[in-house]
Order: sequence, then C-alpha cells, then structure tokens
Amino acid sequence: MARLIYAAITSLDGYVADEDGNFDWAMPDEEVHTFVNDLDIGGLNLAARRFADGMVYLAHRTRR
Repeated sequence: MARLIYAAITSLDGYVADEDGNFDWAMPDEEVHTFVNDLDIGGLNLAARRFADGMVYLAHRTRR
C-alpha cells in the first residue's frame, strides 16, 4: 500500500492565511526550498489551486 504524506504551511494555531486572506507571511526562504526539494518523495504531488497558480507564476518569472 502506498504512503500518503500530507504537508501544509500553517501558523502554530492552525491558520493558513491572515485576516485579509493573504498567506505571504509564510513565504519560505531558500533554506526551506532546498530542504523540500531534496526530499525524495517521488510519486504524485497534489496542490491547492491557489498554491499551484503561484508556482506557475514563479516558474515563468524565473525563466525570463
């Protein structure tokens, strides 16, 4: 049976966005990106729509 790993960036009290609906407070730094990218999780990655849209934006921005 396959393993399911669930990960989410939240505050200590469980919030994912501030009172205005923004989640820029949780912007990961280079150390966090390196750690996550080095994980050997393989398989399928599921992402929420808002997160996936942000990743598409960043991918296009860094290619220029």
